[in-house]
Amino acid sequence: MKRYQDEVQEEILTVFPGETGELFYELWTNVAHLHLNWKNYRSLFGTSERIELLNWAASSFFGLLDGILRNDVVLAIARLTDPPQSAARKDNASLARLIVMLTSFIDTTVADELRLELNDLQVYCKPVRQIRNRLLAHDDLATALQYHSDPLPGINQAFIEGVLEKIRKLLGDIEERFRGSRTSHQYVISSDDGESLIFALESAREHEKCHQREFNQKYGINRTNE
Repeated sequence: MKRYQDEVQEEILTVFPGETGELFYELWTNVAHLHLNWKNYRSLFGTSERIELLNWAASSFFGLLDGILRNDVVLAIARLTDPPQSAARKDNASLARLIVMLTSFIDTTVADELRLELNDLQVYCKPVRQIRNRLLAHDDLATALQYHSDPLPGINQAFIEGVLEKIRKLLGDIEERFRGSRTSHQYVISSDDGESLIFALESAREHEKCHQREFNQKYGINRTNE
């Protein structure tokens, strides 16, 4: 995996103009990590059956992990869709900053198309940014005390999938222009991921059931709900 990443980085730094390659590779990597974290979240918490399994194993721990993974996804999306500069006039490693840097290397028509895509993404991500700004990055008093006139929006899995699709589209359009291809981040893979944990927990629960059945049979215990 490390070798593949090194090869991709070398190619990106070669084909992207000026200093844009370094920022593109940073964003490319961040998008890959975002998709991996989201994949793990869906593997663990995507169905009621799996949530029931996690509750069986360690409900408090997985309840904590649920919040950690969700917050990480929200923060990653917010960072990617940040403006080119922060309020302190510091450059952000964001898609908007990348487009600003690429403007002098691409046609005006192409730059306008990318800005339209970016604007569509930023508008769509408004709920994410509200949560980041008022709940995660800052402790907004009105929100914390639950009397804000504009309550925080709910975010479901379908919404996150929509965000990721738009991010892939924008980053892919830029990547294809310079690399001649686009990365399918939605198919990111990793060993020992959420699916591996689910498999291990399912095996452990089945082993416990078998052990309980053997115990019941040995001591003549009749239990209908195992």
